[in-house]
Amino acid sequence: MGTKITTLRTAFVKYLIMLIGGLGLSVVIPFLLFMLLASFGIVNYANQSEEYVKATAPVLATAPDFADVKKNMPVGCDYLLLDKSYNVLDTTLNESDRKAALRYAATGSKSKTDARQFMLITRKDELLVLQYYIGSRFINPWMDKHLPSPETILYLTIALNCVLVCAVLTLYFSQKLRKQLRPLFHATEEISSQNLDFEIGQSNIKEFDDVLRSFSAMRDNLKKSLEQQWTAEQVRKEQIAALAHDLKTPLTVIRGNIDLLDETILDDEQQNFIKYASLSAEQMEAYIRALIELSRASMADEIFFGQVPFLAFWEDLCGQIQSLCNLRSVDLQTSTDMLPEYVQGDRILIERAVMNIVSNALDFAPEKSVLRVSVKGAGELLEISITDSGPGFSQKALKHAKELFFMDDESRGSKQHFGMGLYIAAQIVEKHRGKMRIGNSAVTKGAEVTLSFPAVQ
Repeated sequence: MGTKITTLRTAFVKYLIMLIGGLGLSVVIPFLLFMLLASFGIVNYANQSEEYVKATAPVLATAPDFADVKKNMPVGCDYLLLDKSYNVLDTTLNESDRKAALRYAATGSKSKTDARQFMLITRKDELLVLQYYIGSRFINPWMDKHLPSPETILYLTIALNCVLVCAVLTLYFSQKLRKQLRPLFHATEEISSQNLDFEIGQSNIKEFDDVLRSFSAMRDNLKKSLEQQWTAEQVRKEQIAALAHDLKTPLTVIRGNIDLLDETILDDEQQNFIKYASLSAEQMEAYIRALIELSRASMADEIFFGQVPFLAFWEDLCGQIQSLCNLRSVDLQTSTDMLPEYVQGDRILIERAVMNIVSNALDFAPEKSVLRVSVKGAGELLEISITDSGPGFSQKALKHAKELFFMDDESRGSKQHFGMGLYIAAQIVEKHRGKMRIGNSAVTKGAEVTLSFPAVQ
């Protein structure tokens, strides 16, 4: 059986009907409860005291003994008994009510704003003033004295019921709508996290389901577009790598012919020509090596994560760095602190990132200077810092050094520097979910680059 599909309009009409019905019950139920209490004699109706007074007035006027008057006194009424000279004989009124009742007996008038009602009954030798209120009251004297009037309780109950109904129904429908919106939230989260291989759910509300179908079409089109873009990018990278390798063959021929010419007898001008050609060939070789390295780094989208034993890796890395330092006549200083047992990642890519930074640093390190390489375990991270003794990064380089092909002409310019070492290292670190920080050392004043990789203690 298929899931029943509804519309937003139907959902809101249903909410409105339930809200009206709930508000109606919020009013009807307290009134029914009030009538039930009245039928059991717990409360009286608003005009019940006045009806009792009118009904018992003849009996109170003709009763010979005042004891009989008290027995027939209407519930909820107080009285003031006077002689013909308006002297008080008996009363249940307080001082304030007594004055008002006495004034009514003498003048027959009361304040228009006064909620109290009076009735004057003439007896044979006495005057009886009854005081009562138009309004519902509790029959029990204690309840009537200490509790709010039944009408007040009734209106408060109705108001609280209405608020409660609105809150409960709103919460109920908001949860139902949120449940229907959940597939939308899931789809947006997956797409924002660049995951396009997920199933899009369904909603029981037509408008939401239409949006989900649009999301599905957008996901499919985006996935297709990204796959085409990725394929084209891979082809481009492979073509660049192949072209770089193909250039090595004619370049080798050129270098060989230059070497052969250099062995012949040449005059000074021809020697200069050979020298210039040799230098240009070396530059071309450097460019080709940089292109190949860039292609390798760009095509390394798959990382073979594993736990690399760090001590063995560190010893091998120090040997490679020492060899480069010997070629550049630079002194290597290393330091370690809290080395982890393993580093989490791809050994080859991590080694490439570190050696790119080291090679970059040695390009700017003066001869007989010091290259510092330190390793420190910092919680769940491993930090590898490389510090040279060169001119350091300029302010411009600190902002753009990680960008592809950025070459700083202010402080660290070099003809052998093609703006790819830091870029490649940054890409590798990012793929390992680590960070790369660049700055200038406060000690050597040279450039300092720190690479962070996940570690296992």
